[in-house]
Amino acid sequence: MIRILINVWYPVEKSDAVGKKYLEVEQVFPFPPVIKPAIAWETWATKSGLKGSGIFEAKPEDFEEAINYFVRRLTMYAEAIEGYRFEIAASVTSKKGRELIGKDLSELLIPD
Repeated sequence: MIRILINVWYPVEKSDAVGKKYLEVEQVFPFPPVIKPAIAWETWATKSGLKGSGIFEAKPEDFEEAINYFVRRLTMYAEAIEGYRFEIAASVTSKKGRELIGKDLSELLIPD
C-alpha cells in the first residue's frame, strides 16, 4: 500500500463554507473504493487558521487514480473558497510516491 498525506489550510471564518462544500462534494464526488483512510481526518487550530490533515492508502496499481481523485476533489474546494489551500504528498518509501517530487499536480490528472 502507498500512503498519501493530505493537508489543507483555510481561514477560520471560512469554516462554515468548508463544511457546506464538504456536503456538496460528497454528494457528487464520494471516495472511490480504491482509497482507504489510514489515519482519521482531523482539524487543528493554527496561527494562520485551520489545518485539516489525514492519511489515506491505495494499492500501487491504484496510485494514479487516487492522486487524480484528490487533485480534482480538493481543487473543488480551492476554487470555491477564498484562502483554501491544499497539499498532496506520498510516502517516499514507494517508487510511485517519489514520482510526485517536482511535479505540478495538474500533470497528474487523468484525462476525462
